[in-house]
Amino acid sequence: MLVASRLAWRMQRWEVIVLVGGSLLLAIVMSLVAWQLTITRGAITSCIGDSAGGPLPLDCRSLVDWGNVMTAAGEILPTVAVGVPFVVGILIGPPLVAREIEGRTAPIAWSLSRSRSRWLAWRLVPILLAVAVALLAVGAASEALLLASRPDSPLGFANLGFHGPLIAVRGLAVFIMGVAVGLLLGRVLPAILVTGLLTIALLGGLTFVRSEMMRSEATWVAVPPDGGNFSTIYDSGWSDDATGEFVTYDQAFERFPEEFGPEGSWMPPGLTQVYLATPPELYPAFVAREIGALAGFAIILAGVCAWLLNWRRPA
Repeated sequence: MLVASRLAWRMQRWEVIVLVGGSLLLAIVMSLVAWQLTITRGAITSCIGDSAGGPLPLDCRSLVDWGNVMTAAGEILPTVAVGVPFVVGILIGPPLVAREIEGRTAPIAWSLSRSRSRWLAWRLVPILLAVAVALLAVGAASEALLLASRPDSPLGFANLGFHGPLIAVRGLAVFIMGVAVGLLLGRVLPAILVTGLLTIALLGGLTFVRSEMMRSEATWVAVPPDGGNFSTIYDSGWSDDATGEFVTYDQAFERFPEEFGPEGSWMPPGLTQVYLATPPELYPAFVAREIGALAGFAIILAGVCAWLLNWRRPA
């Protein structure tokens, strides 16, 4: 069976080297940027303090310029990390078996192997592990970079899919889906194209379901002084501090027209502004749900791969 793994490596080595190696390189770059952001921010704070409000010295201005470069990189790199799992899954998964079926080498291997499922496992598992390790590294590095870029802002719904294990699970789900499509079609290029289309459909479905769940779990919450970390605000208004009654903007304007005038504070006395929004505290639960859904989807697809492998007959 080690022979099968070596053969899979030879046939996929350039995809694995470029995509897995590129993912690891991206993780290293993001980690370095996160480290530099933290160091540079501290150095700039110290330098400004030493200047005592006077003109910044040359070395301090250089630090500010370098900090601006790192800040820009910190905004761009997590966006790149979002697309990495899909590119890796689409370009590595479909050719894994489709290339051998298209080249007519798979039927020979099936005739020599005692178990087709074992034959598939020895091709699938080593590359799957390499992809998982690389994408986990990307997710961890992206999270470190997001936290370094906005040290005072906790991660929330706006960052979903940009960091953490979800990046790896997305990539593995697309990878397994690509293997299934490759087994079904038996041709590399059509399998890649179909996997890409199915990935778009999968993302659209996940986004729709997540949006509906966020809407269904939205509650009225008091708006904190800093405005809060809400991804989507479905409605807003006021709450009467004495009775807890909901007050619309029109009702608040009728009660306190002077507060909404040119000289008003827009903060009516006795009322607290409230938002209908999904509480930020639910963010970890939504991440865990999506990870669980994608993991279950990948397990089902693994069973589909085993069925397709036994269903396919040598051409």
